[in-house]
Order: sequence, then C-alpha cells, then structure tokens
Amino acid sequence: MRRVPRQQRLEMLLGFLTVFTVMALIGAVAELRSPAPGIVPALVLLGFAIAWGFAFRAWRRTRP
Repeated sequence: MRRVPRQQRLEMLLGFLTVFTVMALIGAVAELRSPAPGIVPALVLLGFAIAWGFAFRAWRRTRP
C-alpha cells in the first residue's frame, strides 16, 4: 500500500481545522450576543486560528 504524501495529510488537516474554526467563530459571535459574554469561546477560537495558521504554513512549505 502506498503511503499518503505529507501535502495531502496537511490538506485534510486544514479541512478539519477550517470546519472547527468556523464553528468556533459562530460560537464566539453567539456568545458576544449573550447578556454575560465569557472569554472561553474567544480563547477556543484563538486556539483553532493559531493551529490553522501553523498547518497552513507547513502545507505551503510542502508545495513544489
């Protein structure tokens, strides 16, 4: 069986991170609209955004 190249794995990771980052963004915006907004949704969004940035940087470096 052939091994999946690194670029394809990073593209899959970027896809998953994009979905969860968008969901975290929606949650953070919904939390802002609540009467007592908290910091946790914003921190979760920040974590996903940083992870997406690192994955994108790694993917960009693997392109020919």
